[in-house]
Amino acid sequence: MSSLEKRLAVFRKLPLRAQLATITSTKANAVLSQNKEYIASLEQIHAECLHVANPEKKATYNKAKELLE
Repeated sequence: MSSLEKRLAVFRKLPLRAQLATITSTKANAVLSQNKEYIASLEQIHAECLHVANPEKKATYNKAKELLE
């Protein structure tokens, strides 16, 4: 398993709020923001995790998302 695959596997295990924070900080980083494929992978995994999350986790996530906006 490559380093990128390992990072994405760990990312998938994070809580939704931590995933959102990771995506936000990655986009804000001058170096990491250049890697569009990596950001797209993070966003895809995040969308998948959000889709399967239970209503309680989605509500907590939505509150956190509102604070970041």
